[in-house]
Amino acid sequence: MADERIATIVKEIKYWKEHKLLPEVQCDFLLALYTQGEEESTLLKKKSKGMLLLYLQIILLVMMVPFSFLVVYFTQYNFILQLSILLLSIGYAIWVYSHNYKKKSQLMHIALILLLVQLFIATVLIANLLKFNQYIIIAITILNFVGWFFLGQKLRNKYLIYTGILAMVITLFVNFSHLFSFNY
Repeated sequence: MADERIATIVKEIKYWKEHKLLPEVQCDFLLALYTQGEEESTLLKKKSKGMLLLYLQIILLVMMVPFSFLVVYFTQYNFILQLSILLLSIGYAIWVYSHNYKKKSQLMHIALILLLVQLFIATVLIANLLKFNQYIIIAITILNFVGWFFLGQKLRNKYLIYTGILAMVITLFVNFSHLFSFNY
């Protein structure tokens, strides 16, 4: 019964602190008094462990993008192995994004960008392996960036909208600039 009372008091003090009903110093003192200084330290340990895990996930995800690029373009692995590695890294990127989205973490944006880059690498790999015409590969690339644009509109992310538009313009310019004369 005493533990329930203390838990209720601690919860109430946290509410006061959060809504600034008492000065923060007094709330910290009362929390230290009622929890005997233990809860804050365990809370800090849990928080720092969670942040460390979150940063490790993002670092691993960032490292997977160059690894995927390396496997696809600079190795002579079998098509199935290349595609499997890409699908595993895409699956991991989806998991990291959904995990961070549930927690409303700002790192979900990094996970989303890296997921889209890996999907782009995978679509270009599949298009090249199916030996499509160059113009079909360009069309697939542009459709990928159009997808980025519409996803940016749906999620209200300006960076995806601008990146999609810029990537489409650059793709079109690089692939069709030879049709126009730029000599003055």
